[in-house]
Amino acid sequence: MNIGFIGIGKIATAVIEGLCTSALSGATLRLSPRNEERSKMLARKFPNVIRMDSNQEVIDQSEIIILALRPPQAEEVLIGLTFSESHQIVSLIPLLRHTDILKMVYPAHHVARAIPLPPVVNHNCPIPIFSANNVVVDIFNNLGQPLLVNNEDQLHALWTLTCLITPYYDLLQELSVWTTAQGVDRSIANQYIANLFQALSYTAQIAEPIEFDELAKHAATPNGMNEQAGREIHASGAHHAYREAADRILLRFPKGL
Repeated sequence: MNIGFIGIGKIATAVIEGLCTSALSGATLRLSPRNEERSKMLARKFPNVIRMDSNQEVIDQSEIIILALRPPQAEEVLIGLTFSESHQIVSLIPLLRHTDILKMVYPAHHVARAIPLPPVVNHNCPIPIFSANNVVVDIFNNLGQPLLVNNEDQLHALWTLTCLITPYYDLLQELSVWTTAQGVDRSIANQYIANLFQALSYTAQIAEPIEFDELAKHAATPNGMNEQAGREIHASGAHHAYREAADRILLRFPKGL
């Protein structure tokens, strides 16, 4: 299996490293010469990674093409390339719909869209996927947990949630600052905070079914600390900021015709 990458940014780099350290066997990864430093580093690090001299060489020698370009660059880069009808295209580009990609890669007509995030490097990441065949799903099985969605509006709603990565780490940083101000060593505070939220997320992951409101109620002992904190934070309206930010981010995604 030959998998080609057009664009070698942070996400593509994580995908490449994740695949190279996974159970996936018999795959050769051919990289775009874009981002020279990263593509050369990856080719040095992994024997099954080859940095090609051009994007067209990547396409000509690959059956599966992963597009990891920024939306403003995509048309400019893709419009001058020649694809074949047999190519399987996987777009990681957030703001370009399925029909947009189809036009740019014609006559290729097998186009999937996916949302891998940097944690795929650790093989632990949910990966929403739209319009993928079994081969593509199997590839992403080596990186995390594929979640097949029915349409692009659902995909865009999930993609919107990725905008909360920075706010999430900002929250952890605020808790770290508060905890260290109480005299706790910073390394201990940060280890506790990271592990605490990981443990809470894992508890939710294995719940059957996953019901966040039930988990919140279960933790809120009457007159207890969780009940008080939940009540005060809700009363402040802090949760609305997340919904409002998500609403505005979702507007950046194009609607279907």
